[in-house]
Amino acid sequence: MNTAIQTETPQQTPWHLPKGLLYNKRFDSILLFGVLSIALAAGALVTNRPEMFVVIFMMDLWLLGYHHVISTFSKLAGTASDRRENRFLIYVAPLLVLGTVVALAQIVGVWSVITIYFFWQWFHYVRQSYGISVFYRTRVSGLPFENRWVLQAVIWSVPIWGVLNRCAQGWDEFLYQDFWTPAVPAIVATMAGVIALVIVASWLVSRLIAWKRGQMPLGQTLFIASHLLIFYVAYVAVDDINQGWLIVNIWHNAQYVLFVWLYNTKRFASDNAQEEAPLLGWLSQPKPVRILFYFGISLILTSMFYGSLSKAFDFVAKDDVALLGLLYVISFQTINFHHYLADAYIWKARKKQHRAVIGEEKLV
Repeated sequence: MNTAIQTETPQQTPWHLPKGLLYNKRFDSILLFGVLSIALAAGALVTNRPEMFVVIFMMDLWLLGYHHVISTFSKLAGTASDRRENRFLIYVAPLLVLGTVVALAQIVGVWSVITIYFFWQWFHYVRQSYGISVFYRTRVSGLPFENRWVLQAVIWSVPIWGVLNRCAQGWDEFLYQDFWTPAVPAIVATMAGVIALVIVASWLVSRLIAWKRGQMPLGQTLFIASHLLIFYVAYVAVDDINQGWLIVNIWHNAQYVLFVWLYNTKRFASDNAQEEAPLLGWLSQPKPVRILFYFGISLILTSMFYGSLSKAFDFVAKDDVALLGLLYVISFQTINFHHYLADAYIWKARKKQHRAVIGEEKLV
């Protein structure tokens, strides 16, 4: 099997753009359009039929959310070398995060944990978008250098507008739990929106110019456009905070699951690499049956883990609804916060092993 990652040389015509795909047309179409369509369709359903929110929310959790958190461990601890490199994140960090969450819940209040979750998740989602946009850019060589500060401005523009909009709306409850947002005047959110629109318009003009020159990285451009659209819909266009959150959560979760599969597929492309993790390496081969096994086994393991937690909590809390809720918040947010910390380290685009797997072009 030829495992070399090919880069595309741009053609000097607007009709032959350097695509810069992460994998191939089928995979990238699912990542760019399929995931976006599912998230927007779910959003349309829950906004028109609010009674469906809990149903879609539970489907998102069990099919995507839990799976996306657990899939982190295929990168964090998939091989012996991973486990050696990430000992602190695997064995120490979870205990530190658990202690912090328990302390916050008991001393400050559960609302503080939910507040951190809302804002940290927002930050985590934006950072993932930036990282994937960089990986997309590295798949195309020979294009003019892309200033990372300009890219950062574009990536953060609409999300900042969106989170300020949520603060300006004055929400004090998120996912049926009390939480806090700073008092942001509506004019501030409006000004952030104007600035975001100016930045996005400037970016669109620059991409149009690049398109005319035959120098527009198509994959990265489409990904950034989908990122801007989903954050606008989730945080600005949809009034309800829970419905908006569900849209971006589905988009992020599905995207993450697909990206981890892609990384594992490329990571274990050679026979030598598969020897480091025989089962994961076998499952990560891009063959239809193995793809079904990969996602099927992942979902089974995920369901067993979270199902066991739920059963244990029901047993401990019995009929104490308040205690049951506290157990869920503490345990699930500990898992989420550890996931955010681990991701911030293990997926850094500048790590040498990521350049070897995703692309060789200098990272912006």
